[in-house]
Amino acid sequence: MDSRSVAEKENVSTLTEHVQHLGNENVQLQERNERLYGLQDLPERMGKLAGSKPDLSARRVFSEEDKLKISKDLLDLQIETNKMKENYEMKNFELKNMILALENRVQELELCSEKVTEERDALRDRLHALERSRGELADEYIILKSNYLALGKELDQEV
Repeated sequence: MDSRSVAEKENVSTLTEHVQHLGNENVQLQERNERLYGLQDLPERMGKLAGSKPDLSARRVFSEEDKLKISKDLLDLQIETNKMKENYEMKNFELKNMILALENRVQELELCSEKVTEERDALRDRLHALERSRGELADEYIILKSNYLALGKELDQEV
């Protein structure tokens, strides 16, 4: 058995007990009323009471049907509310997961950016060192070339 049918049966039994209790209470009140007014119009009252019993049972049936309809509507509303809550929780969970994934992606990009910045700075320093070294090598080349030319002239003079 599903919980809905069990809950409906419990509601029906509760409503039935309540209706019976109200019916009993109504009869007691009518009897008390009779005692208060005395026995002067007892036959008339008996006729009214006999006529009201079918009317009361008909009202009780309608009242019970109304209570069952209200209970069913309430259960349907609770089911719809639970579905809405479930959808809300699911969407909320999905959005939180999306936010976490995006935050992770941002962190990855920041780390990647830091690495690229460090590599750029290292390459810039290396470029400056190579430019200095090239300048020194160019100066050294000029000195060596002038020494070579001077030696070449000396050799030509000796020859």
